[in-house]
Amino acid sequence: MYKPNRLKKQPGILQIISGSLLIGLPSIPIVASATPDRALNPCPRIFYEEPHNSNVAVPQGCPPNAANQRFNQQELRSNIVSPVRQTTVIQPPLPENRQTPFATVTPTAGKVSVKLKNNTNARISYQAIGHTEPRMLAGGEEVLLQNLPTPVTVTAVREDRGLLEIIAVSGSETEMLAVSLDETTNFNDNQGVLRIQQNGQVFLN
Repeated sequence: MYKPNRLKKQPGILQIISGSLLIGLPSIPIVASATPDRALNPCPRIFYEEPHNSNVAVPQGCPPNAANQRFNQQELRSNIVSPVRQTTVIQPPLPENRQTPFATVTPTAGKVSVKLKNNTNARISYQAIGHTEPRMLAGGEEVLLQNLPTPVTVTAVREDRGLLEIIAVSGSETEMLAVSLDETTNFNDNQGVLRIQQNGQVFLN
């Protein structure tokens, strides 16, 4: 039988070179031939030209344009809370509801003196609000608070929390108010606050 003679072709030099190039291509780094980009301007001029100047806010960090200034002013206006003015009408009490003065004293240069006498067996804490610290007055003793500017409030409280009645004592000095602090068992008579008005009228609470 006839066997065809197969020729074995030997690879040529050109095939060897081109084959090795194809295999080696992925390992060769591709050098970018593009020129490097210039740094971008974060604040382009277009933001400062119309119509963008008055309609588009610039990015943060750029000098403000007209749109930024307008937006900032609108924000400020919306954050401002206009105060609500409340008008309170002070209605004086009706004449029949007004308390009659407990006593009257004549201020000298806007000042008065108050003499307190403790006629109880308990110690009494007293104070001219805003002018003296709280102090103690033993039973049977008296004290003189001098040159208190009017208006002034004087408080007196028994240490044992008992009821207290304040009684005016008539004196010869019109610029001094003398009061005695007495015990009482009547809840309606319980007092402890002297209010001396600028005109010298004295009220009890």
